[in-house]
Amino acid sequence: MERLCRILVVDGSRVVRATLAKHLKDNFEILEESDGVSAWQTLMLDANISAVVSGIHPPKLEAHDLLARLRSSSMRRLREIPFVLIVSDLSNDAERQYDRTCGVAGFITKTMAKSAIVELLNKLFNPTELTSTDILPDFEAPKDEALPQLPTEPPLKPLFKPPKLLTNNAFTSLISEVSFTDPKVGKACALIFGIDNREALIQSFGQDVVEIIIARIASLLFAKVGPLDSIGRWHNDQLVIISNGVDIEQGLRFGHRVCKSLAAGQVTIRGQKMKLTASVGIASSTDDHVADGSELIALAEKRLDQALVCGGNTVASEQKPDCPLHCKNKTALRLIEALSTQGDKSIAKSIGSIGLKVLPLLKIMDHELSLGLPLTDIKHQLQQRAKAEEAPT
Repeated sequence: MERLCRILVVDGSRVVRATLAKHLKDNFEILEESDGVSAWQTLMLDANISAVVSGIHPPKLEAHDLLARLRSSSMRRLREIPFVLIVSDLSNDAERQYDRTCGVAGFITKTMAKSAIVELLNKLFNPTELTSTDILPDFEAPKDEALPQLPTEPPLKPLFKPPKLLTNNAFTSLISEVSFTDPKVGKACALIFGIDNREALIQSFGQDVVEIIIARIASLLFAKVGPLDSIGRWHNDQLVIISNGVDIEQGLRFGHRVCKSLAAGQVTIRGQKMKLTASVGIASSTDDHVADGSELIALAEKRLDQALVCGGNTVASEQKPDCPLHCKNKTALRLIEALSTQGDKSIAKSIGSIGLKVLPLLKIMDHELSLGLPLTDIKHQLQQRAKAEEAPT
């Protein structure tokens, strides 16, 4: 009797795992794991697993983190194992394009017919049957948009060769090993991109929407980077690029082009059209005289923090003195503008944390207009409310 291909199904929901197993048991041998760490351990030990089908958020180790481990594994079978993602019927092309850049081979929706699921998985074991709709080819950056790299002798290589998109932990581990005192390592530039008004977006729409926005920015970056660039996730929903052979001026030009591209468009979130902007912090190993990768990233991150405070849609390549007070409060102004369209109810549930962010603006208004506001009492009440909002319900 011919042995069935073995598939590992990973999801925190027992119902999801059972439903998939029921659909697939006649065509495949099914293994189940309820969390990402157990799935990783099973994949390490069982060489007969032919594919992985995973939900997006299994406990302990999420799908993209599990995928990054697989794609960066020293074991070829794990690097090349097909990885299928279980997604919502509402997921859009931008999200799926981003997932494909991470190495996802296909998608299963929760309302997908049994025959369609079986057909998709069978194609994974017969690559000649795959069409362009199953796997998206690698992005190719337009020549006038990509980070410009100068010809060198011998030719440069990326500082490290990651899977499509590294997770935060994987990127941190790899960059910490880079030393610019090593004569074999050339100059490099780090660019960290952060969403403007991130906290207001989370308050108004939730973290899931921010993840979709990150996916769109990642897609834009992948369309513009060159062969010497490595891309990864960073803290606070940020994206980082390390580019070998690039100086600060080249990095600046690239950062401005990305910001301009984002600002020129609109995104529609729950029927509401809005502008999306990002800021960039840039550091250079040569121009900033840094010794290693960790120092390079830390400097770029510090500059991004200042860019976000100083108004957003900003590219920062040098550390300036403290911003003037009016500059710091541009963040509060943008927060008010973003929330003004959401109505009283969406603001009320987070009034403590939001109020603390706009408190510096109230101080300026009180001083300039002689309002006589009880600022100390307001601050105390906002702190109490914010503390209550953070408490588990």
